[in-house]
Amino acid sequence: MDNHTLLRTVADKGLAQVERSQLQRFDWLLAALDIFIDEGIEAVRITRLAGDLGVTRGSFYWHFTNRADLVDSLVAYWRDKNTSVIVEAVTKATSLSDGIFRFFDTCVDSSQFDPKLDLALREWARRSSDVRQQIELADTTRIQAITDFFTRFDYPMPQALIRARVIYFAQIGFYALDVKEALSTRLSYTEAYYECFTGKILASGEADLFRKRIMQQYLGELP
Repeated sequence: MDNHTLLRTVADKGLAQVERSQLQRFDWLLAALDIFIDEGIEAVRITRLAGDLGVTRGSFYWHFTNRADLVDSLVAYWRDKNTSVIVEAVTKATSLSDGIFRFFDTCVDSSQFDPKLDLALREWARRSSDVRQQIELADTTRIQAITDFFTRFDYPMPQALIRARVIYFAQIGFYALDVKEALSTRLSYTEAYYECFTGKILASGEADLFRKRIMQQYLGELP
């Protein structure tokens, strides 16, 4: 499901009445999402949104009960997008290398896991205990899914948990530190990352196929 489709789904969940104008709940959420990611939750204001969308403040209330309703929808979108994609990636894995590669995919493709959105929530959580609880639940859910993945491929506890923490915390840290590294450079470390995260040696052919697919898919580069 692409970002706009997911956002429309989240918007429709809160739709209490028939839309009465061409501007829809989705449009308000999309505008709010852009502001939230770029400027933080304090900048998400009804008057600001109405001005950006070229409508009156009153039209907001055709689609939302109040600002809290809008904000809750943003959190729901983040939860449905960023947590679900990690859980799905490792749950669908057919082998150890397939699961690691699926996880790597979510790290590379922001249409799957949106790091800017995740970091915006984490920054907000510094000032909101309620959002902090949401973050903690998301982290726990994501790590548990990765732990279950390692367990499924014969890693005992607590090794499965620790490996899950290592791979997850490493990636979140990569985002938080805003590491600037060419994708080709990062892909050149595939075998080393795999060995670090799993304790096993990755066949060179598997690594080459993964690199080729990623370069073609995200950079349009041919081998």
